[in-house]
Amino acid sequence: MPITADCTHRWSARSSSRANVSPGAVLAPAEERVETSLLTPAAHKAVPGPLSPDQTRRFREVVLAHADAAYNLALRLSRRPEVAEDIVGDAYVRALAGFADFRGGDGRSWILTIVRNRFYDWLREQRRKATVPLTRPANDADEDEDWDYPDTEQDDPEEALARKSEAGALHALIDRLPPRLREVIILREMEELSYREIAAITDSPIGSVMSRLSRARSALAEGWRAHEESHAEARP
Repeated sequence: MPITADCTHRWSARSSSRANVSPGAVLAPAEERVETSLLTPAAHKAVPGPLSPDQTRRFREVVLAHADAAYNLALRLSRRPEVAEDIVGDAYVRALAGFADFRGGDGRSWILTIVRNRFYDWLREQRRKATVPLTRPANDADEDEDWDYPDTEQDDPEEALARKSEAGALHALIDRLPPRLREVIILREMEELSYREIAAITDSPIGSVMSRLSRARSALAEGWRAHEESHAEARP
């Protein structure tokens, strides 16, 4: 279930990306952006040398091919296109820097893990800098990664849901979930990953993944029932 169309081309073409990692640019060392990143740069590391032609081909096939999935995850987690672009750009810079040591495996899971980790880095930065208190679900056992950044530019959730199409309403409901629940529902229902793959990406036991999925589905079902009831009451 793609959330945006042609997001690979839109993301790689935007000047806000940390580095241009379009297929023609993967041989070049990562360039630092002129403008300020939304993410705090990682500790300085030596810039890797150019990839070999074979490594370049493999990077395109194994990692760059999943730019849509990377952007979709970053967008649904952050709920901000400019932050999602920055997260994905930074993730691909890191993937490019570490690709010479990549020993095979699932490239999609690898890049999604990097994207997910960079989202939580961004969220922790917002928590440290926040002037608006970050939200957290009550009575939740998870700790740091359940804090969420309020989207103060969005409409009231109920009003937004009332104006949206069915697909838009579903995305609005997903956006209202805490991050730990958002990520598992995105990875399972949109990216169609297995429980084992989700557990590896989120660094969680499979039992925790299943529990979070159950909670996410219950919350979505409850929200959808409320959405349909409000629409039924509004009909003449």
